[in-house]
Amino acid sequence: MSQPLALQDLSAYTPASPAEDAWLARLAARLHDDHVVRLTGGPKGVDDEDESALTRGIDGNWWAGRYIGELRFEDRQIRIEPRLGINVIGEWLALALNVTVIPKSAAVGPRGPLIVELIDRVWSAAVADAARHGTPRLRRITRHDELYLRGKIDTSKTAKHRSAGRPLIASVRHERDLDNPVSRVLVLADRALRSLLPAKPTWRPARTGNVLAQLRASVGSQPELPKPSALRAVRYTPISRRFEGVARLSYEIVKRRGHLTSSSGADVSGVLIDVAELWELFLLTCARRAFGPGRVEHGTAQRDGTYLLHSQGRLGVHLGRLKPDIIVRDADGQVCAVIDAKYKRLRSWIGSPSGVERGDLYQLAAYLAGHEAPLAVLAYPPYDQDDAIASTAGPWSTPAGQTARFDRIPANIEDAIAALKNAVGGSCVGAARNEG
Repeated sequence: MSQPLALQDLSAYTPASPAEDAWLARLAARLHDDHVVRLTGGPKGVDDEDESALTRGIDGNWWAGRYIGELRFEDRQIRIEPRLGINVIGEWLALALNVTVIPKSAAVGPRGPLIVELIDRVWSAAVADAARHGTPRLRRITRHDELYLRGKIDTSKTAKHRSAGRPLIASVRHERDLDNPVSRVLVLADRALRSLLPAKPTWRPARTGNVLAQLRASVGSQPELPKPSALRAVRYTPISRRFEGVARLSYEIVKRRGHLTSSSGADVSGVLIDVAELWELFLLTCARRAFGPGRVEHGTAQRDGTYLLHSQGRLGVHLGRLKPDIIVRDADGQVCAVIDAKYKRLRSWIGSPSGVERGDLYQLAAYLAGHEAPLAVLAYPPYDQDDAIASTAGPWSTPAGQTARFDRIPANIEDAIAALKNAVGGSCVGAARNEG
């Protein structure tokens, strides 16, 4: 196989030849959502947009979108590397999984499976972090019909045994053990990741290996993959709660396993990470630290919400649910700012003189109207070479006197917190006193 074709996310690439351009076109036509690992278990991209990982621009260049990763197609390989650096993505992944110890990220090598190694580093660190206070032993109810009591007596079933002439005692016992859906999905994720790595993952914490050994002893080395409903039905204890996020990630890894390798050169194999998902969760963490966790809501995670239109003829029927990524409330509980994460380029060009896509402008106006917020911010990642009228001529005002901002937010958490405080300004007076 030839050297991988190297691109960067949110960046242009000029094909070296017509044959390479044609190959990229065939690859783009075959890409679909099955190749994307949702690291937080979400069903789709954060904006519910069907954005392609590869698109051809009007200038003939190819553009890599919001995804990073590695793909193989027709005996050629393409690598979309993170423009902000693999260490930044590693930190965002750790924040998304609530890993307190940020692992060392993978180094960019000429042949190594960059994204798979990065996922394994964060996954194994998350397993070790979740196991700090114990293994995922979950409560299981077992029922016994025997000659002696085992647990709490089941009076009605015992009475049925006796009325039938059987000298049995029915009892119910609550036990905690490792034979559960969480253990099975962790073991399967370990198998999937190790099968994709060219060598033993020496970076894994010792605790990860110890925990996995215990899990394999309980469920075996090739357990059956639990159904999503079984994972959702798990009742975690305070000790096992930290396994919830890593269990979701593990299921995503196992589910995508069939798309990570392929037997035919005509198939697309590999893995992509949606950086927009990580950018949203990174900004959410920064906002909670800037304004206090009690005043910040994750809008896209809310089941209910504000709607743009309400039916006059049918009560309870709505259209246009408004789901800004981040909602900030003031001391009285009123919405004082909405922040929406946009992992895009904020740049003025012939196709967008203001630098902001028209759909995003309409979305921002809807958030301001629907939430009656004094401020709305579209938050973009940093990009030193870009310039945009929306940013340089802002902030902006609506006819109703509300404020709109289009800001690039730094990629590290300390500077991002400061930038969000500066963007919100006096719209949420007193919120900064509740930093957490």
